[in-house]
Amino acid sequence: MAAESISVTLRERRSDRAYWFDIVFGRVLPACFFSIFIVDKLLVLADSLNTVRGPHPQATDYLYALNQLLSLGYFTLVVVLYVVRLPKRAGDARPWIIATSFFGSFSVILASFLPGVAVRQQLQLVSIILVLIGLTYTVWALAYLRRSFSILPEARRLVTGGPYALSRHPLYLGEGVTAIALNLPTVSWPGAATLALFLVAQYLRIRAEERVLERQFPEYADYRRRVARYLPDPVRLLRMLRAS
Repeated sequence: MAAESISVTLRERRSDRAYWFDIVFGRVLPACFFSIFIVDKLLVLADSLNTVRGPHPQATDYLYALNQLLSLGYFTLVVVLYVVRLPKRAGDARPWIIATSFFGSFSVILASFLPGVAVRQQLQLVSIILVLIGLTYTVWALAYLRRSFSILPEARRLVTGGPYALSRHPLYLGEGVTAIALNLPTVSWPGAATLALFLVAQYLRIRAEERVLERQFPEYADYRRRVARYLPDPVRLLRMLRAS
């Protein structure tokens, strides 16, 4: 009887347009889109490894290769999580919120294509180190978020452990640090303006996500009172490091 009931449920889901819409537009197409970045990062990583194996590699070459490896891990996680993520329980589908969320995700790519200035050599090392910190934090947050990942403000499962015990939005924090650091050595006024709009979009996206989570999970209000929105709690971070 249980097997028959499961079979009937599966047939009902497969005949539901919303089910197939989620499969195609919520999973397959985003996974295919982000796979393009995996190919790009594989090529860049291969090139950076060739530089490291060269006759006179610098310390920055090793850091750059490590950053490319972390970027590859990030995009690989995004693709996998888009395919296996949990069904959403609630969300904010207002058109301006959708537009803001996508701008917050992809405006950094736009900033890198805008006219820049000559590379500020004095900021190169700072940029690489900050990218390393931002990417590490981003990958940690994404790996902990797992099947609750989404670009749009949606509720799947309330995550409050790991980096989410240090701040409520570690993924956005890591992405913000990485985005600013990547553009730091060459950014000009158009790029700086785009990055400022990126930060505004991320803030609006965070506010929308918090409203969705608070409506869906009653316990979120207590979590919100205990944990800072952005910067990690240094005391909790030290405790976590000592425990590990």
